[in-house]
Amino acid sequence: MVKIVLVLIFWLTMLNADSFEKNCLECHTNKFQLSMFMKKYTLKFSSEKNIKKALFKYLKNPSYKKSVLPFGYLNKFGIKNETILDDDELKDMVDIYYDKFNVKSRIY
Repeated sequence: MVKIVLVLIFWLTMLNADSFEKNCLECHTNKFQLSMFMKKYTLKFSSEKNIKKALFKYLKNPSYKKSVLPFGYLNKFGIKNETILDDDELKDMVDIYYDKFNVKSRIY
């Protein structure tokens, strides 16, 4: 029974990782860029809960006002299009993004 549960958890984790690759890393191929975004969110929102909440709100309805990026960057690259992911899938993607790029994971 324990083996089945562990295999199921592993499979679901891999499935979500593949979704992150497909939904996020197709456009954001530069991982430095994603690290920079996370640093900006960390500076502005501090806690994991607030960072995830702000990311979720921004991705649901992107705007200049909600963005943490400098105006020059937004002027050059523009605002992201609204996500096509449903709320549960978007929440999973935000969780994976936070786990992969949060600043705490880089502090030794």
